[in-house]
Amino acid sequence: MNDWNKEDFGIRLKKLREERGLSMMAFGAAIGTSASRIKDWEKGKNAPSAAWVAKISERFNVSTDELILGNTKTSKPFKSTGSANVDMLYDKLRENVISDIETHEQEQIQHTDELYAELDAIHKETYRSGKGRKRAEIEMLAIMTELPKKEVLELLELARLKKRWL
Repeated sequence: MNDWNKEDFGIRLKKLREERGLSMMAFGAAIGTSASRIKDWEKGKNAPSAAWVAKISERFNVSTDELILGNTKTSKPFKSTGSANVDMLYDKLRENVISDIETHEQEQIQHTDELYAELDAIHKETYRSGKGRKRAEIEMLAIMTELPKKEVLELLELARLKKRWL
């Protein structure tokens, strides 16, 4: 049986982050913490609490056993919501968009388009009716009330950019 080890956990965390092509800052932002905390975890200086391990597990779709002990066969990934598949698609989409910007490879762009199509298919039924826009606006407001101020301001800037492009 494997034992808990901060250094080994740090190695697994770094591998997870690098496999997704994320900087420490992007990884930290994805789970709601700082790059310096990620750095301390990766270096084995500190260990995350169970709550942080659960957040990492849910956000990046890996089991807690895999994160803590390195066991890839002992359990299924931790999921706390039914929207995990949509969240995972958004994660993949975000990673592909970043990859598209950096590499501009046609294959990556095609994969990104496929992910957008898959997301559109999932949301088509929910937002198809005449009340679809209202549902989307209500959902957006509900999400925004839970976000930190910085994230809301970032969404505002994105909306302004989008409006200029139309």
